[in-house]
Amino acid sequence: MLESLQATLAKVEKTLTTPTYTNQSTLTNVRENLDGFVNVLPEKETPLRDRIARKAGAGLAASWNIMTAFGSGNAPFAEGGTPNEDTTTYARRSAVYKELGKKKSISDKMIAAGASFTDIEAQETEVAMREVIQDEESLLITGDATGSPTQFDGLSNWITTNITDDNNDALGFRTDLLEAEVARILNSYGTRATAIYTSYGMKRAINQSLAGDVRVNLDATNQVATGVDVSFYQSMIGKLPIVATPAIADDTSTYAGNTVGDIYVVTERTRGQDVLYISELYGLGKSMLDRTGAAINFMVTECVVFVCRAQEMQAVIQNVRIA
Repeated sequence: MLESLQATLAKVEKTLTTPTYTNQSTLTNVRENLDGFVNVLPEKETPLRDRIARKAGAGLAASWNIMTAFGSGNAPFAEGGTPNEDTTTYARRSAVYKELGKKKSISDKMIAAGASFTDIEAQETEVAMREVIQDEESLLITGDATGSPTQFDGLSNWITTNITDDNNDALGFRTDLLEAEVARILNSYGTRATAIYTSYGMKRAINQSLAGDVRVNLDATNQVATGVDVSFYQSMIGKLPIVATPAIADDTSTYAGNTVGDIYVVTERTRGQDVLYISELYGLGKSMLDRTGAAINFMVTECVVFVCRAQEMQAVIQNVRIA
């Protein structure tokens, strides 16, 4: 872990040792692109951000068409005749880009003191990067553009059609409700879900549901481990990966004495098209700010929005009892 962190810091430090924050011909600030550094950061807690597609954006808002209905069931037609025509309907949707960022300040004393053991500016740059991407991870689920205009909408606000409330009904991983949502997406839109998003608490409950069937595990070095890591769910349409994320928080207060969580059944991509993706007006980058006294200031920012092209192809099962 330490070696991996030091390697990352070294790469950031190499860039920062000879910065080109100012265009000498125009005397304007130059923004440093940090997208490449994000990919090599170790131990990120951003499984959804790492998984969901990213695309270059333009303008003030991302805009797209979504097919809301198509016909089925009347394809047969008489010999020599003309096939039936069903109306396919579309709706136009859009979402405004939102700016995410963190500001950092470093005193001249901190810079001088750190010169003998670490580049404090590089370290603070990494801290800011982690803070921004982890906030983005959280917003992919909890973002609420209506309640907080500086946020973009996450899945909890995008999904309005396929919502099932288990209402703390029974303890355990509700495969019956999960299969019902998979079937609803398949039967209504001819689309196969691609993943299941859960909290870490729900993932632990899923693992424990099968722990009794596994006595020991042996790794490559023949070390013994107890328990089981359930990474996929075998559904009616095949294996769906189970992706645990810190963005989904379990609820310990609504139902006294019990803990409940939500399960998202998502369609990230279908028919060669991304259904869920992050549109970037500009990616993660660093800009220097004016000095304040004996300190330098900089900010790490990005301008993005989470696009859900078809909320009808997503589902959420709420308030499933974990404990």
